[in-house]
Amino acid sequence: MWDCCCESLKKTKKSSGSGCILAHCMGLGKTLQVVSFLHTILLSDKLDFRTALVVCPLNTALNWMNEFEKWQEGLEDDEKLEVAELATVKRPQERGFMLQRWQDEGGVMIMGYEMYRNLAQGRNVKSRKLKDIFNKSLVDPGPDFVICDEGHILKNEASAVSKAMNSIRSRRRIILTGTPLQNNLIEYHCMVNFIKENLLGSIKEFRNRFINPIQNGQCADSTLVDVRVMKKRAHILYEMLAGCVQRKDYTALTKFLPPKHEYVLAVRMTPIQCKLYQYYLDHLTGVSNSSEGGRGKAGAKLFQDFQMLSRIWTHPWCLQLDYISKENKGYFDEDSLDDFIVSDSEETSMSLSSEEDTKKKKTKGKKSKKDSSSSGSGSDNDVEVIKVWNSRSRGGGEGGTVEEPISNPPLILKAEEGKSTSSNPGSPAPDWYKDFVVDADAEVLEHSGKMMLLFEILRMAEELGDKILVFSQSLISLDLIEDFLELANRDKEEGKPVVYKGEGKWFRNIDYYRLDGSTTAQSRKKWAEEFNDVTNVRGRLFIISTKAGSLGINLVAANRVIIFDASWNPSYDIQSIFRVYRFGQNKPVYVYRFLAQGTMEDKIYDRQVTKQSLSFRVVDQQQVERHFTMNELTELYSFEPDLLDDPNSEKKKKRDTPMLPKDTILAELLQIQKEHIVGYHEHDSLLDHKEEEELTEEERKAAWAEYEAEKKGLTMRINMPAGPNMFQPNFTTQTPYIPFNLAALSAMSNQQLEDLINQG
Repeated sequence: MWDCCCESLKKTKKSSGSGCILAHCMGLGKTLQVVSFLHTILLSDKLDFRTALVVCPLNTALNWMNEFEKWQEGLEDDEKLEVAELATVKRPQERGFMLQRWQDEGGVMIMGYEMYRNLAQGRNVKSRKLKDIFNKSLVDPGPDFVICDEGHILKNEASAVSKAMNSIRSRRRIILTGTPLQNNLIEYHCMVNFIKENLLGSIKEFRNRFINPIQNGQCADSTLVDVRVMKKRAHILYEMLAGCVQRKDYTALTKFLPPKHEYVLAVRMTPIQCKLYQYYLDHLTGVSNSSEGGRGKAGAKLFQDFQMLSRIWTHPWCLQLDYISKENKGYFDEDSLDDFIVSDSEETSMSLSSEEDTKKKKTKGKKSKKDSSSSGSGSDNDVEVIKVWNSRSRGGGEGGTVEEPISNPPLILKAEEGKSTSSNPGSPAPDWYKDFVVDADAEVLEHSGKMMLLFEILRMAEELGDKILVFSQSLISLDLIEDFLELANRDKEEGKPVVYKGEGKWFRNIDYYRLDGSTTAQSRKKWAEEFNDVTNVRGRLFIISTKAGSLGINLVAANRVIIFDASWNPSYDIQSIFRVYRFGQNKPVYVYRFLAQGTMEDKIYDRQVTKQSLSFRVVDQQQVERHFTMNELTELYSFEPDLLDDPNSEKKKKRDTPMLPKDTILAELLQIQKEHIVGYHEHDSLLDHKEEEELTEEERKAAWAEYEAEKKGLTMRINMPAGPNMFQPNFTTQTPYIPFNLAALSAMSNQQLEDLINQG
């Protein structure tokens, strides 16, 4: 941070400085490093720096305050930094007063991204004096240092938040992120451009020099030439960023923490789930019976189909909960369409790409519920805009129901009384499943392999004294888990056979906690402290909305994590795991990823691995296997369940005895719940460093030469793969680069190519 932002005492007086990205794995102490850095810089008599602004997700603002208090405890008053936060300050006048005092007296100011945008742009502020205070404090001249926590939020240059943050005059900008690469290289370009403008060139230049070559070599069906070029460009990108991006992956943690084991469980679909799933594919997607037009139809309805199919592979009763939710005019708390499927083009429009979009979303949110309240913010204007679909939320604890801005209108509208209707032609009727699902199914745990495994893990963890986190991207899934916990209590009291075989009971905020988008910052802090209390043996389960709880909360009392459903964005799942796998963890950590075998969720996991592969390749300069082919979209709709009772199943004959896992709970599951588990594998094995894919020293030098030549308008050297039918020119270091047109070159014969090379 010092080297990039300041460099030397002399340079601080002459230069405006620059920025850096601290891309350290979650749990490595990025917050502590920033606290130490700012304490040193802002209190030094030899430097003229006075103010620093920390911009962070709204739900982590209080955590930042706590960290400053914790690490400054015991210091004399004149040795302490003045630290303030605006997340809990309601009135604009109070905010203006605090910002003015911060500018006059120095110190650290903490606020959320949305609040920064609103204040910096003077949104809904009528007083000219207040606008002037906000602008001078936050934009021009603004603070001396800017810290962007979870900086991958700035992944889209067109978003209103990114535009506001880029307006800050200070060039001393520090991005903190544990997941610097989320979906594609465009997002990476946006973050780097924020801290070092034009380092990677324009979007167009970056696309031609890096994105296209790297993506072309990422596929399982890429040619040898594509793969070689991809590795070279990934190496170049890594080296170019080495001076401003400091990456420390989780291997830095492994030396000091107990072991971590991640297991991917292929969960068998139950008969009723298979029936519903196949019916939906056959009658309501238009994919199964289409050939030529299948891809287009699949793409058009992909998000809608994913929503519906995810209900099925979770538990059939989720379809009814979904229907009730829509009747109550709620929406899903899910990955937004933008996070669901990400275009490889920088022209992709994100849902928060403009202020106008945001206004529309807020208008829709207000129409949905009159009694909506914000989650831990002061006013409607300060709501942290998270791209989500919403259902009613049970997680507020004290706020009742909550309505958050939505990314898109609901895909399926509620049915009119007495008949089923669709929101548009071609959409399924909201109650299409009525012939398959009855009211009694609400209490049948056995209709879902995922639920059966979850409750067995809960039972065995209770016996071992282990605490568990359960992450789901769907509020409806969290609702259903709560329903079954309540059912277990009810059945136990009434002496009925219970869905939960353990000894303990399940009471909200005593035995288990729930965290979602409606949970206030104060409740998050309180419940986390209770859960982490080693003397609290009853509080043993935390069910968490993936997006709302994957950041800014430490839950090291738990050592078992269940990723209940796969997210299209791998960073959410990774962040979830690091709520427990961090300093302070004293037990071995076990992670269970539930995947509905043979379904679209299986394909999502494959896509996740691909995205993570890209992150390892560029950020960590590791080479990993290429995991997917280009026809992924069409394959998403294939359904190949492994059925236990299918006499003709070839899979049944080929089932191997599973390896004995290191985890005693999983070993027990494989015995007593084997009808629900098709198989398992360890997740980290997919991300092993492939030494054989590294570039040699000679290849690295050649990569730089080719890159420099291309920048000057020349072309990459022609490297033809060896083979019996291919000529093999012997290039030396003196071989000149040959300008050529790619289209013309691809049409040449081998002899023509050889003649061209011989011409020099």
